[in-house]
Amino acid sequence: MKKIFLLILLISYSGRIQSQESNTFSLVKTRTTQLKIPGNWEQLNTAEDSGQTYLKNKEGIIIAVAQNPKKAYSFFKSEKTNFENVKLFYTWDSDFMKESKFKTEKLKEDAKSEFIVWKFNDNKLDNLFLFGSIKDNFINLLIYTDIWPEEQKIAFLEKVYLLNK
Repeated sequence: MKKIFLLILLISYSGRIQSQESNTFSLVKTRTTQLKIPGNWEQLNTAEDSGQTYLKNKEGIIIAVAQNPKKAYSFFKSEKTNFENVKLFYTWDSDFMKESKFKTEKLKEDAKSEFIVWKFNDNKLDNLFLFGSIKDNFINLLIYTDIWPEEQKIAFLEKVYLLNK
């Protein structure tokens, strides 16, 4: 009887430890609102032109987040759907990268959740982006690391996006 009680107690306790870890968030102020990022992230700097705030965790993984009004972008068309505008955002930025002689690749798109995941290589590492739509804003998420495999990077970007959607 004591063994069963101890087993139940151990399972219950380990579940609490895991849930505490997954409940740790960093809050990042953007131009339009505040975003929640899973985990502990140290803010590095914010780029004035794009509004991207760069952060780093203990593993050395670098991410950047930005959220800007859709109407601030020249390509934005108010008569188009949110996802059509996300596609315009992707085309606008990926075309710029191609013109700058960087190789780009679309990795995933989700019309229902209104996001596109894509990457470009800066001749060092892949820069993985998620561009999405949240109300009247575009969200731009970036992860830059060779520590995580591509699938984990994509899953992390989607988690951040859906957490803030």
